[in-house]
Amino acid sequence: MALVRWGVAADDLPYDALENLFNLEDASASPLSKILLKWLSCAPLPPPFDKIFRTLKEMHGEDSMERIRLLLKTLQDEMRRVTGLVESLYASMSSEEIDARSKAMFELLLDAARKAEQTRSQERIKHIGTILAGAAIDPEPVDADGVEEMMRVAMDVGDQEIVYLRELVRISGAIVAKDGRIDRKNAYDRWEDGFWGTQPNPDLDSAFSKLESYGLVSRIAPPNNLNIFADFQNRYALLPKGLRFAESIISCSKSPRS
Repeated sequence: MALVRWGVAADDLPYDALENLFNLEDASASPLSKILLKWLSCAPLPPPFDKIFRTLKEMHGEDSMERIRLLLKTLQDEMRRVTGLVESLYASMSSEEIDARSKAMFELLLDAARKAEQTRSQERIKHIGTILAGAAIDPEPVDADGVEEMMRVAMDVGDQEIVYLRELVRISGAIVAKDGRIDRKNAYDRWEDGFWGTQPNPDLDSAFSKLESYGLVSRIAPPNNLNIFADFQNRYALLPKGLRFAESIISCSKSPRS
């Protein structure tokens, strides 16, 4: 399937055009920019992302480069799982739509690589790659700001917070998906269905406080019949943004989009 890339053949896209178009930092001072410019001057953007890895073997062995390699491998693996879906999606698009999507995905790929370079956790890097792949196969126009925000959250939310968030999605995600929200009473009652039980738990509070700081969940006020001396477990309601984030880090092959 032929791809249109801003009306310019990939092999004809010069180094300085990329640098001027995307305001990249001096490539001589940034290994990340140098490597990405080399990749992206050799191959068109997705779908199916495969050719973007043409020069992958030329990468150096520094930690930051290993992180970028993991990001790109995750992206490649995700896109290969849904090749048919991607081909169908892009076959239905006009050249103008492909052009706009390719430009948006380029900018997001560069941003994702920078985030991966700064992230030590392999799982978080994989989440960033999965979010980016999901944006590529979404039939809706690319929401660059929304995708960037999801990738930024993925940089900072740890494995334990993800475990708790997924459990909250399990017990109340269907309601949020259907109604756009979950009411306070329903969220409070359903909380007890979680694996965490009902006893106060500092680790639970810490994890959900962090999730709340990113706007993924909201703490539920305790019942009025509890006095100030009561020792109770804080409870949280799932927010639509939390559901979107939880879905965005699911493999494309398992996502509702596929």
